[in-house]
Amino acid sequence: MAQMPRHSGIKAAVAYGDISREIALKLKHGGKIGLARLIAGQLRRYTADLPDDAILVPVPLHWTRLWRRRYNQSALIAQELSRLSSLEHCPDALRRTRRTQALGGLSARERAAMVKGAFAMHERQKAKIAGKPVILVDDVYTSGATTDACVATLLKSGAASVTIFCWARVLPEALETGGSA
Repeated sequence: MAQMPRHSGIKAAVAYGDISREIALKLKHGGKIGLARLIAGQLRRYTADLPDDAILVPVPLHWTRLWRRRYNQSALIAQELSRLSSLEHCPDALRRTRRTQALGGLSARERAAMVKGAFAMHERQKAKIAGKPVILVDDVYTSGATTDACVATLLKSGAASVTIFCWARVLPEALETGGSA
């Protein structure tokens, strides 16, 4: 590895494929918000080894995308996971400071450039995450560009560690053949 990741690991419920893609898209764009409960149920198995003071933080949407979509799929998953595990949920820890285009179809380098500097910590939430393990929740982990930008922001703001929880992870060989979320 040329550069070690700053996160403390990635926990995915499933590998990205036809079925997991369909579930992610139905949640994200199809209004099937009940799928957040299914996804959280699958991620629940990873919470057994977490410290009691771990905090669930969803990857945020820009307010314009949130307004258009009406909900943040990552926040719904984190909310359900909190309910199932009794871990604290902090839905407004991070904010997206600027609009970015959808990342599907972009290379890993283009994705990283697109989200660079696009996230910030809500000042009023810094004390809540300071010194604590954070679980960053997203629907699909593709190249890691979005989560890397969020991880950097959370660590800079005082999180002790950041582990990524996601529904589906695109495996490296799929990225090489053009697979994307």
